[in-house]
Amino acid sequence: MKTMAFGDLRFDRQSIPEELREIAKWPSADDSGLSSADRDLLRRRIQAITLFIDQQTSLREIGRLTGIRFNDLYRLFERCGAVHDDGRIFGVRALIPYSHIRGYQRTAVVVLSRDGARGGATGAFAQLLERYPAISQWIERKVNERGRKNGGRREVLRSLRRLHRDFLDQCRRAGVGGNDYPFNQQQLGERSLATYIRRLADGHFDGSAQAAGAAQIGHPWHDSGEHVRKPVARPFDVVEFDGHKIDLRITLRIDDPLGFETLLALHRVWILILLDVATRSVIGYSLALGREYNKDDIAEALQATLKPHETRAYRIPGLRVRAGGGFPSEAIPTTAWACWDTLRFDAAKAHFAKATLDRLTGVVGCWTDNGPLCEKNERAFVERFFDQIASHFAHRLPGTTGRAPQAVERALNDVGGKLSLLMSLDELEDVIDVVLADYNGEPHTGLGGRTPLEAMRFLLERGSGLIQTLPIARRSTLCLLQEARVITIRGSAKRGVRPHINFEYVRYSNSVLSSNASLIGQQLRVYFNVKDIRHIHAFFMDGSEVGMLTAVRPWCFSQHSLRVRQEIFRLVHQRKMAYRDGEDPVEAWFAYKKSEATHHQRSANDLARMLTDRAKSHTTGTASSAPASPDTLPQPPATQRERQSRIARPALRLTQIFTFS
Repeated sequence: MKTMAFGDLRFDRQSIPEELREIAKWPSADDSGLSSADRDLLRRRIQAITLFIDQQTSLREIGRLTGIRFNDLYRLFERCGAVHDDGRIFGVRALIPYSHIRGYQRTAVVVLSRDGARGGATGAFAQLLERYPAISQWIERKVNERGRKNGGRREVLRSLRRLHRDFLDQCRRAGVGGNDYPFNQQQLGERSLATYIRRLADGHFDGSAQAAGAAQIGHPWHDSGEHVRKPVARPFDVVEFDGHKIDLRITLRIDDPLGFETLLALHRVWILILLDVATRSVIGYSLALGREYNKDDIAEALQATLKPHETRAYRIPGLRVRAGGGFPSEAIPTTAWACWDTLRFDAAKAHFAKATLDRLTGVVGCWTDNGPLCEKNERAFVERFFDQIASHFAHRLPGTTGRAPQAVERALNDVGGKLSLLMSLDELEDVIDVVLADYNGEPHTGLGGRTPLEAMRFLLERGSGLIQTLPIARRSTLCLLQEARVITIRGSAKRGVRPHINFEYVRYSNSVLSSNASLIGQQLRVYFNVKDIRHIHAFFMDGSEVGMLTAVRPWCFSQHSLRVRQEIFRLVHQRKMAYRDGEDPVEAWFAYKKSEATHHQRSANDLARMLTDRAKSHTTGTASSAPASPDTLPQPPATQRERQSRIARPALRLTQIFTFS
């Protein structure tokens, strides 16, 4: 039987691979645009190849039935098995009359180009690259380097003239003679080089888009089924999370001891949302102040979502939630402390922080899915929700910044320097709570006219799956805000220094630790709330509890976060702030920030963040911020006790937390 070379192996009809035996799976061809003669020829070729692969009919019988010559059968099958530029075989496409499976290959030598003469060099550039593979590899490397990052920036594209000069140098190094192509041409192959570079760049969309100056490139398309997400049919199966900068200027109100009010413009406010995909309901949220939100702000949003929502006492007269609105954990008791199976988020750095992932996987017990980069459609529900928040809330208020500096809503709602017309932080917290609660009570067309709360009740009553809830042992109020560190116990019996630990530049101890010299040198694992580090919870390395450790005076008086303490020591080191011995450093920091806030909005944000953290801490009454035994704590001065008694009264405003003398 006739054989032929098929790749590197000898080939006959019996050795056809299994993956090539089913013509139905080959790339097909459309014959509607062919003439009647070409359509008939294509039909007979397909029939001949089908019988050729079937092996039940002899080659001569195939030729008699289809009119295809005996010797053409092997040639046609070889064309069908050739590799196309798209990575697949040509298949039936190779049987189309007058189709080519490979480009033109020149065999003649290129003659010297005379003045004014054109032509005669077709295929010369491809012939050069075939003879000298090193030149081809150099060109491909230069094309790929155009998208390389250099110091965080894209490398500037080289001009064609410079690339052509380097190309000629590569030809000389490869051994191309002076009378050979491209040196025997008038333009030295410059146009052929430009065409080849353009073809290589267009073959890869990323490089072509970068060369064209695209600011953002779409994510590559995936055809495999593993990238197709399964539909979500039950509540808390998939939850989408993201943060959105509210397009609104707001103020912070601070009262001095005489009752006069000071207005400070805040820099930026973020809203962090967790949205259930199956029911479109907002299951939790939190506000974050600052240029960007961090892992601690994400932890606060997760905590607010897991805990049952508490009804706020709104400060704005007449402000209330519409009938049928609210949050799932408040309106549906079975969803209290509910955990979700999968959390979708984007590629923000705070989302990939180790503390964030540990809280999601270790505490919530869910899968994390960040999806493809720069693909907002993968988190379409939360992105669409933010668009609704901007259009129907933020852009309709005085002081909105709009979608762009040239936005018409920004010009219409500009209040200039009249800060009294802007919404305050307290008012924003109340209004945001009502807006989100009303959203959960608004009918949705995508839910068959039901509201998100009605859809959640319906799916839960239908029994579409059990809801995973947070274990009772983990339901401490600050379980998600605590972090752990391993610290060595310091002290010296010889010098009379009692056992203690050093945490963020401050000593911590209690009556149990300070009275046992045998503990010096051992290690403790301490847990702390980043919003209030006056007290930390300590355990031995074997898991046994030491108790609550308290910071030394005066760091134990005023509540402050980890960020505030670090900034205090940084400002002191830079000689920008100072405080006397025994003076409360947190109050000194507050006074410094208040003086800076009139000129720097970031300082105003720092003040607002501290006041908000303190208000939340005193309204929730968290146990993790309280010491194990009040007798072991140092008592603050009388002025401090008076201030703490004022804080305990919920009727007072947030701005009355600090007093100044």
